[in-house]
Amino acid sequence: MLFRQTDIFSKMIFLAGVLIVLPVFSNAIDIPGLTFKYGTLERSRDVTKKFETYQVLPDHTYYTHGWGSVPYAIIGIQNKFKLRKGLWKEVEITAPLLRSWVSQMDVIYGYPPYGSRILDHQGNQIGLWYSSKQWTTVVIEEENQIAIFAPEAPGFRGNQ
Repeated sequence: MLFRQTDIFSKMIFLAGVLIVLPVFSNAIDIPGLTFKYGTLERSRDVTKKFETYQVLPDHTYYTHGWGSVPYAIIGIQNKFKLRKGLWKEVEITAPLLRSWVSQMDVIYGYPPYGSRILDHQGNQIGLWYSSKQWTTVVIEEENQIAIFAPEAPGFRGNQ
């Protein structure tokens, strides 16, 4: 009986690994009964400039992730999309609040944040990303719902 449980456990671990690695090679995965569509981040000087000049886009909802008063990631999602509830906190963003966060993120976390476009599985922009972490998983779900994994905490004082 122990052999069968171990064998089942090994298969589960293998399947989990496949589901994690396959998005790297494909933007859509079809498994009978399941469809996974993955977006991506695309670094963008234009998005960096938007954050660093404190531009708040009116057709976006903003979210932050992090502990304390200074987030280590800020995203803006186009209003036609719904972000799956999770670790992101919705915020009423203002230019002064954005200025405060952007000016402190580099100092506190030791690495300069950079802007990226959040793209869906077809390469269409669905939002903005600003963080010193330059990767995440973006899952495109049914009915314009999306899930964006929150980045891990950056190291303090230059340790990323």
